[in-house]
Amino acid sequence: MARGAGPGARRGAGAPAETETRFLFVGDGVERRATEDEFRRDGLADKAVFSGLVPQEDGPEHLAAMDILAAPHVPNRDGSRFFGSPTKLFEYMAMGRAIVASRLEQMAEVLEDGRTALLPPAGDAEALTGAIVRLIDDGDLRRRLGAAARREAVERHTWDARARVLVDRLRAMELVRWS
Repeated sequence: MARGAGPGARRGAGAPAETETRFLFVGDGVERRATEDEFRRDGLADKAVFSGLVPQEDGPEHLAAMDILAAPHVPNRDGSRFFGSPTKLFEYMAMGRAIVASRLEQMAEVLEDGRTALLPPAGDAEALTGAIVRLIDDGDLRRRLGAAARREAVERHTWDARARVLVDRLRAMELVRWS
């Protein structure tokens, strides 16, 4: 979601984080128009690109264009349990980019705050903004979180890794036997 400028060469020392920051919103949804309007209203239209829907095969190219990937979600309004497929998180992790995601259900189960991502409380816009700005300003943290997330994705969230877990469980239940 956010393409953040790192310190030093990409922006002057002491310059505000937003000087070089650009946001790339990929996809579409009920909040898109309101978000675009908010950027325009605040005089920040040049700071955001809204790609709209993109073909699935173009997704990795869009993710690779970003330094920070964000998955901000809020609890369901009706109080029911939130469910979001973790597939997007696995894709984010595989990119080796820093991630900011809401501390909510599956996201908080897949990602570890401070190790593989920053997880502000769901629905807390100030905390979300703070986490993004922190990553914009701290290139070492961005790289560390991205590398840890990628390692975790490769070790635990590939189809091969998931299949190994399933086979191990079936073996433990003595439902399959082979060497």
